[in-house]
Amino acid sequence: MPDPKWTSGNELKYLREVLSNEHKKNPFTDRLENSFCDLYDTKYAIAMNSATSAIHTALVAAGVGPGDEVITTPYTVLVDSSMAMIVGATPVFADIDYNTHNIDPKSIAERITDKTKAIIAVSYHGLPVDIDPIMDLVKGTDIVVIEDNAQTQCVLYKNRNIGNTAHFSLWSFERTKHLSTGEGGMLCTNDENLAIEARKFAGMGFKNLTAGKSKMVAITPRDFQRPDYTRHDRIGLNYRYNEFCAAVALAQFERLEEIVNLRQEIAKLYDDVFRGTDFEPQLVPKGSTNAYFTYCVKSPFDKTEDWLAFYNHHEFLGGDDFYGMMQPSYLEPVMVKLGYSEKYAGKCPVTENVQRRSMLFKTNYRTIDEARHYINILKMSLDDYASGKLN
Repeated sequence: MPDPKWTSGNELKYLREVLSNEHKKNPFTDRLENSFCDLYDTKYAIAMNSATSAIHTALVAAGVGPGDEVITTPYTVLVDSSMAMIVGATPVFADIDYNTHNIDPKSIAERITDKTKAIIAVSYHGLPVDIDPIMDLVKGTDIVVIEDNAQTQCVLYKNRNIGNTAHFSLWSFERTKHLSTGEGGMLCTNDENLAIEARKFAGMGFKNLTAGKSKMVAITPRDFQRPDYTRHDRIGLNYRYNEFCAAVALAQFERLEEIVNLRQEIAKLYDDVFRGTDFEPQLVPKGSTNAYFTYCVKSPFDKTEDWLAFYNHHEFLGGDDFYGMMQPSYLEPVMVKLGYSEKYAGKCPVTENVQRRSMLFKTNYRTIDEARHYINILKMSLDDYASGKLN
């Protein structure tokens, strides 16, 4: 049976259009960018080959460089801090909120200095970050806020849409994301100048690039063909998205609400089995919704051996695998080598507490029945834990 994530919509139809050059006057990349602008009520969208490229591009467009500091969360993938290092800046780690697992605005406020140039706020597990107080912190300053929504699609924050409050917002199309093309990403902004700088940096510095259009595919204007035409007014990288991936992404975008709704329905099954247990699900604040990239709970296990005992028992019963949360960024080996562990270990106590206890359960099942099968086994595991019957 075909995988519905890849073939349930117009994926094959659109790919044939790319192969036959039927897309030239209406490029899929432009259509995908316009779709993001419409959904998230943002003026400019720039499709890229990854969300990591989008973070790098946003930092460059914001003018972040050597001597600057970038505040971010350690409860996320390393790239939110390593991209700051790539542009020569210093990552500064703020702690997270115990209930939401997202960066704590109060901790950000404690870390802001006259060197702070950007803040990367991450919406983790699918829950929108508390962006309003972060934006309040930077009012009247030149600090640029980047909202990393890699795991978050089609959700509400304080009963309004995400993705249009920060200076930049970005999404990922990596293999496991709600909208997936193996790799890919989207960077959005309402600031025309930031959009121009971002598109040019991500598009090899071509001078013809504008805030709103790629102008890099399909039919080339006659002026570009002149021997005296000059092409570059910036130094940039080739982070451009390709039409094949854009075709698949657009087809999935047409079903995005359906895809997110399935994960949310699966999350309700998890809600039921964890209710009344010693496991604490990620809190969804009033007025917000969660896209549930994963369903995360804080287990009662402070020791890794106890965490693993539950995991092994669950696997013994035939349960699906689940994941531990990655190490706080400053404890990764490369960051230890660079001195960040010595500087930050113990300085983000909530992050360290939540990380070692976190259990991340799958929500990307293809059907609700498949999810129900494995979540029923999870209930057995939880019952055995409660009665002291772990292997």
